[in-house]
Amino acid sequence: MTQGPDDKSSARLLVVDDEAVQRMLVAGAAATLGIAVDGAASLAEAEEYVRVFAYDAVVIDLGLGEHDGIELLRSLSAAGSNSVVVFVSGFDERVRQAAARLATALGLRVAGTLGKPLMVDHLVALLRSLPDRARARPAWDAAAIDPAMLAAAIENDEIICKFQPKVTLRERRLVGVEVLTRWRSPALGLVPPDRFIPAAEEAGLIDRLTDRVLAHSLVQFRPWRRQLPELTLAVNISPLSLTDLALPERICAALADSDVPPAALVLEVTEGAVATDYVTAADILTRLRIRGVKLSIDDFGTGHSSLLALLRLPFNELKIDQRFVRGCLSDPEAPKIVRAVVSLARELGMQLVAEGIETEQVAQMLERLGCTVGQGYLFAPPLSAASLSERLCKTAWADAMR
Repeated sequence: MTQGPDDKSSARLLVVDDEAVQRMLVAGAAATLGIAVDGAASLAEAEEYVRVFAYDAVVIDLGLGEHDGIELLRSLSAAGSNSVVVFVSGFDERVRQAAARLATALGLRVAGTLGKPLMVDHLVALLRSLPDRARARPAWDAAAIDPAMLAAAIENDEIICKFQPKVTLRERRLVGVEVLTRWRSPALGLVPPDRFIPAAEEAGLIDRLTDRVLAHSLVQFRPWRRQLPELTLAVNISPLSLTDLALPERICAALADSDVPPAALVLEVTEGAVATDYVTAADILTRLRIRGVKLSIDDFGTGHSSLLALLRLPFNELKIDQRFVRGCLSDPEAPKIVRAVVSLARELGMQLVAEGIETEQVAQMLERLGCTVGQGYLFAPPLSAASLSERLCKTAWADAMR
């Protein structure tokens, strides 16, 4: 087979449909892109395939004889699958979108939904834009994180900082970086933050961890800020840290030590972070704003108190949750929500950041909806300080993105 610029020959797809003709149509569409295809005619056959192979995408018909595609979604979720899901079904659009939202709620990534009879060119376009399948996480027990081990890791600089760029959607100009942490443990390997940060919170180590990450990232950030005077550094703050009235002093001391102006720092907090003790959190966040530090409300739209948090607290920035971002092309309701959030941010004079952008089509859709700044793997994965510095040595960030 001749392979063109859109070749995905290393990819593997599973099509689950009880109609042989439909399986053949999907296989033919995938073949034009060099994608290897397995076909399953039943739920049991599909579950056997996913036990054996790791798929980049799974194309699912919602009606599977005596069973349905929803059962397969539960199986994929329970297995920790990181495949991208595509729905092809004769059910109406509302049913397909309900299935897509359920898949997202189960932790699966959804690329889109298509009706029957299948328009092959639409499927080819969708498969061509599939994001890369995320790498599976190492299989180790989170209970293996011992507090003494984690405390030693913080002191011994085993916690490493990665920096994910924020860029303008139109010019692809670098305007900020977000700090994302990883733990490079000699015993456990590379530990993701959703494993060790809860352990740090439970062990009372979160403030030590935050102080170390802030100090380290500010040192790395300082020369970048000299090169790009408007560049900002975003750091996530644990809800538990918003109970410590000394937090503003600690943050301002770190800024002074690194010779970074307060206006260059953006603290990202989730809306739920202020729910437990609003008075203390409001005290801390307001004092930080008075000192010039910027505040961002993270994962906006996923809780029940988003608007109340915006009313009560002095946020500068709003980060729309990536579930709305990724659903822009597949869920007809998602663009409406994004447009409403864009309007809200504009009325409040806030910066809006769309996170989780993985494809050019989503980036273009967000720009049309009024978003100006984006973050995600389309532009760059989280980078080491050395990698980001190397890219900044180029004459234009847009060139560095190519």
